[in-house]
Amino acid sequence: MINYDVSILPSEARYWFMILGALVCGFLFVKYFDNLSQEKRDPYLKRLGVVLLLTASFLPIYTILIPEHLFSFHRSLPLHFCSLNIWLIGVNCFVRSRNLFVYTFFMGIIGGFYSVLTPLLTVGDAPLVIVHYIIVHTALFTVPIVMIRLYGMRLKYYDWIRGYLFAAAISTVMVFINSFLNLYVENTGGAPANYMFVSVAPAVSNPFLFEGLEWPFYLIPIHFGLLLHMLIINIIYRKREKNTIVTQPQLWQ
Repeated sequence: MINYDVSILPSEARYWFMILGALVCGFLFVKYFDNLSQEKRDPYLKRLGVVLLLTASFLPIYTILIPEHLFSFHRSLPLHFCSLNIWLIGVNCFVRSRNLFVYTFFMGIIGGFYSVLTPLLTVGDAPLVIVHYIIVHTALFTVPIVMIRLYGMRLKYYDWIRGYLFAAAISTVMVFINSFLNLYVENTGGAPANYMFVSVAPAVSNPFLFEGLEWPFYLIPIHFGLLLHMLIINIIYRKREKNTIVTQPQLWQ
């Protein structure tokens, strides 16, 4: 039997294994790319893209191949924010689009950070699933750092607003996708569709999740927290970006 939505708590040894694994893997990954010579950076970024796309494909394939992890349209599709972001980041290793980078940067940093701090495994807690979780969520906040440090990706003044609008639009669409799956698609796994956690609040400890708030009201503080985090990240980035000199920036810049 599959245990969906398994929350890994700080009282468990594997929680600290996941934290340590994310820190070590993230540090080694950033240092590895820092030490690449100039001529190796482009081909190695494309190799990274292949690895990320293969990693993003793992869970659907895993649920198909492993009998006890029955494939379910309600749970096995890569439609969570982190799953979607890892696909987009993998694609961007090839196309290196600044606009695509903007859409994935903020959600990757925020989603990766909170997912490591409050792990919630939506398709069970098998060892391979835990390792996959560590790899994906570490990549979410380390690949954008590498893209800024070595590949010329930059943020403009109002990109944090674009990032929020993208996240708000995608999550709103996901409400309807979850509803469609739950109403019209046979549920082979038993657990209802809750991609991006926009239908039912995730069972994790988070200061922006208030106990007792039902749908859709529990989403209001989440959106507020998302905007706040994006603004703070933008402020930190602006202070560290020495070469950005823009007077009277416009919203479309």
